Amino acid sequence: MQKCLLLISLLFSISLPFDVFSCELPKEEKIRIGCSYDCHFIYRFRLNLLALKKGYSLEFVDLRNERNFNKSLNEIDGILLPGGADIHPLYYLDSVSSELREYTKNHLHLVKFSKEGRERDPFEYLLVKKYSEDESLKNVPMLGICRGMQMMAVAQGIPLYLDIKSELGIRNRYNRFDQIEVTSLPDSTSHSLMQTLYPKDSFKGFKLHHQGIRVPYYNQHSSDFPLTRVSAYSNDGKIAESIEYLHRPAIGVQFHPERSFSEASDPILGWFLKKSCEKKYSSLLLRPMNSVKE
Repeated sequence: MQKCLLLISLLFSISLPFDVFSCELPKEEKIRIGCSYDCHFIYRFRLNLLALKKGYSLEFVDLRNERNFNKSLNEIDGILLPGGADIHPLYYLDSVSSELREYTKNHLHLVKFSKEGRERDPFEYLLVKKYSEDESLKNVPMLGICRGMQMMAVAQGIPLYLDIKSELGIRNRYNRFDQIEVTSLPDSTSHSLMQTLYPKDSFKGFKLHHQGIRVPYYNQHSSDFPLTRVSAYSNDGKIAESIEYLHRPAIGVQFHPERSFSEASDPILGWFLKKSCEKKYSSLLLRPMNSVKE
């Protein structure tokens, strides 16, 4: 069933026009996308498809394999945090209330611990923390998908649901298309990034997760997370579908744009490519003239 849905979404995305972003680079230049984990075929395919339509060339870099991590970060044009395994609650327990800390410790059986999670947690947590705090990375865009969005939240001290079905009484979101609702800001004169990307305020996104931002806790303690904004929800506001960093060009989405139809995938992936292109272009301007190819 999953393969069938994926094939349909890919075919549908190819058939639709795409004109979301504009940024030009010399033909010999490649936009370097740093992946925090394996950016497997579907991520590369959907991004390359959009890049091809604008004449871009992409290069994907597995940041885990880079010998000089800091140097590599300063040489990439965008950071992608792909979906995957559950995040260990230990990475946010020290930041939450004593009541939630105790509850979480008593319900660890709801977490699906895995080898992948153990490998990714420490690296991605430090990566996102460094990205958030290092001013040299302030112009590098970051896109978090599913687990990637959750790690963006956890790195700011935001806790997660351990299991949606057990805690919310609704089905875990495996191989489903949910209706994503983009929320309006209290200030009607300004817009969130999600509002800018999705002016219709509603679309369907492919879902593959059983955890997510603990929405009631986030809303009750929003002042503790001043660098973030949740800007879209699904399932009557129970599940957060996007988180935006207010101090960086960074957004995380709970749905999978790489597996969704064009109306959901093109805006967010197009934004990521546009910002990565802009980062590459600004880097070219800073190169010594004798190092720029004719």
